[in-house]
Amino acid sequence: MKILIADDEDYTREGLVDAVNWEEYGIDEIMQAVNGAEAVRIARWFLPDIILTDVRMPQMDGIEFATKVLGWNPDCRIIFMSGYMEIEYLRSAIRLAAIDYIEKPIDLPVLCEALARAMREIREKSRTDTATRAGREFQQHRLFNLLTSREREKKAVENLAAEMDFPLNQCMHCMILQMPGRVGGWEEQMERAAQAVRSSFCAVIGTCQRQKRQYEFILSYAEKDRYRLSSFYQKLLGEFPQVRLGIGMDTSHYKNVYNSYQTACMAINCAFYQEGERFFQIDEGILQKNYIEPGIYGEFLQILSQQPQNLDQWFEGLFDRLYQYKYYQKEQVYTLMISFLTAIYKKYPEIYGTDTGIWKEEQISACVRETDFLCEIREFVRRLLRCLKEKQEEQAGYGRIIRGVMDYVAEHYGEEDLSVVQIAEHLHFSAVYLNVLFKQERKMTLKQYLSYYRLERAKRMLEQDYDKITEIAEKCGYANANYFAKVFREATGMSPAQYRRQKGGQ
Repeated sequence: MKILIADDEDYTREGLVDAVNWEEYGIDEIMQAVNGAEAVRIARWFLPDIILTDVRMPQMDGIEFATKVLGWNPDCRIIFMSGYMEIEYLRSAIRLAAIDYIEKPIDLPVLCEALARAMREIREKSRTDTATRAGREFQQHRLFNLLTSREREKKAVENLAAEMDFPLNQCMHCMILQMPGRVGGWEEQMERAAQAVRSSFCAVIGTCQRQKRQYEFILSYAEKDRYRLSSFYQKLLGEFPQVRLGIGMDTSHYKNVYNSYQTACMAINCAFYQEGERFFQIDEGILQKNYIEPGIYGEFLQILSQQPQNLDQWFEGLFDRLYQYKYYQKEQVYTLMISFLTAIYKKYPEIYGTDTGIWKEEQISACVRETDFLCEIREFVRRLLRCLKEKQEEQAGYGRIIRGVMDYVAEHYGEEDLSVVQIAEHLHFSAVYLNVLFKQERKMTLKQYLSYYRLERAKRMLEQDYDKITEIAEKCGYANANYFAKVFREATGMSPAQYRRQKGGQ
């Protein structure tokens, strides 16, 4: 809390600063003023919680000073000091609801009691304000949900709107204010933008959808003020360059607010497809189909299994279709893309840890959902398919049998009991013959390759994962962490922990 001490006597001010244990009252900022006029200037920017002021001061007395301050800061608590217990001053202090009127010379215990009372009142007021604000926010959220629901009880809506002083007999529409998640300090900017909406000429109720990084509002305004909306939106977009606005259809009856809300959601969904735009309104396309064809995943699986070399062409066609029908819900696209990527990584696990930054399956969903725009997903898929192509070209020089061995190791390296015999049985060869064939092409034995592959996977996990070293050892097929550490040190000259620190792992 903050206190301003106003007194023209230097020894009084300095004496009080030294004599009182201010921290005991939660006061950590103290300012001083030598007369009433200076006290007003300081109070305007300092905004003290408590004012301790002499009644008689040059240029402006304490009563006039306190009256001015309470005009713009009514929650400030005033304590008067005076060497004269004059009736008129005392009456003025009572009228201003002062905490106390203390006679000079100051009796320290009396002042401390006044400070304690001021502190209690401020904290009680803060608790009351918080409870009132929370109650109002709850009621506002409730009214918003009632108005945007398909089914609603007329009496409940009208009673709650009257209680919230929200006019239902005007023009209305819904507006969604959204912030991209990758903007620095987006939460603070979103709160400021929301406050600008509340301060507009419209009556406003709204709710915050923090997970979606957006505020959802219902605006109520007189028909004669409709023309002001366009300039208001332009001003909002100008003041907050990262904000995106989705505007729903207008309605003159609160029963149609549901439709306005639905069209506002559809409008803001277009931001996912149009990264260069910031203002979205409904058009006829929004009202067309907005679901993805159910057979598209089966089509993808067929390409993945039979013509993987055509994946890039197929994805380009898919993204073109998504941009053409830009009203598919963003969540639907997220879900679909997560399914596609998971299937690709499962079939080609060797691309984990490549240029895409995905090291394990659990990261796929977060990677997709963190995107703000479809173009970001498209670029990620292109990068992934380039990595896949490079891996396939890298392996193209090996015969079909050796590629089969490498694929099997990539899928099963985490199994502790994986052996040359098991791999050979899977490919229907003898272990001796397969080992000879493998060494001819890869210049190492199959056992050496398995150890090499496990170590490379372990290195990538140490560089990127939050997993414990014991968990990484288990994931890479080692019997225990001690054996893993021994093998790792022999291969790299350092322990797994040292390697992680050197590579900046987590």
